Amino acid sequence: MQRATIFHLIQPALGNIVVTCKVGRREKDLVMRNIFTFGHRQAQRNWTVADLRANKGNLQLTEVTAMNGEQAARAAAAGIDTIITRSQMLKEVREAAPNTFITAALMLVDHPTENDVLEGAMRAMDHGADALYTTRSLGTIRMLADLNFPVMGHLGLVPPYSTWIGGLRAYGTTADEALKLAEQFRAMEEAGAFAVEVELVPQQVLEEINKRTSLITFSIGSGSGGDVTFLFSEDICGETANPPRHAHAYGNVLRLQQEIELERSKALSAFQSAVRKGSFPYKDVSVYLKANELDAFRARLDETCPLDAQSKGQGI
Repeated sequence: MQRATIFHLIQPALGNIVVTCKVGRREKDLVMRNIFTFGHRQAQRNWTVADLRANKGNLQLTEVTAMNGEQAARAAAAGIDTIITRSQMLKEVREAAPNTFITAALMLVDHPTENDVLEGAMRAMDHGADALYTTRSLGTIRMLADLNFPVMGHLGLVPPYSTWIGGLRAYGTTADEALKLAEQFRAMEEAGAFAVEVELVPQQVLEEINKRTSLITFSIGSGSGGDVTFLFSEDICGETANPPRHAHAYGNVLRLQQEIELERSKALSAFQSAVRKGSFPYKDVSVYLKANELDAFRARLDETCPLDAQSKGQGI
């Protein structure tokens, strides 16, 4: 499928922004929605939860990670539909991408107890998160959903729990395992999740399950059978030395970073060498007294602190 490219913006009289996207030969109007955030701030979003649900099975959307403001700004400028970030980075990411649908990840190590999860969720929603992501239990999902927070779970390969399935591997590769996965989808849906990240699941399995679930499916390494295709920004931009098999680099930022580091090392070594040789600081970067001022300074300095005074321990 081809990525949507924004080429037209209109500002209607009622305040919503209509973005016309061209996908292959199809066009689809995406309305920039006026919303109130959970922190009681007026804002606009490219997608809402209701829009994502209405779009299920239609336009293929995109999601990328953004761990700082620069990555978020680049993603928004590229027309990426949704962003996911760690909850601690949310404030910076939201400021850089004010209109993009953003999910805040409540990472396990940062939120060890349910109270920590609740506090982190409240803080993230106050800072402008549109949804929350967790790999914790159905009970945690239910707790957050009961507060009317949009919650995304994680199924298929869940890396922190990979030991339970024998390590990092595709999940749902047998009929029995695929049926178990379908049951997990149903349980997550019943717990109140609105979406799920689906990692390393056979494409055909996700396609079939996606027809039978109301969950918005975010596919990472699970083919095009989901509603949203998700990759890490560093993998897309080619910043990862050994990217996962399911990733694809559309750039080569790692090479540029390596060139920058090499240039930085060369510059620092040249500075070290120049100072040792006595060739730096150069005359054009130093400040000098005029000859008459220098003579006056030396004469008066000799009166207050003669050179031989230093040998007697009588410095300035």
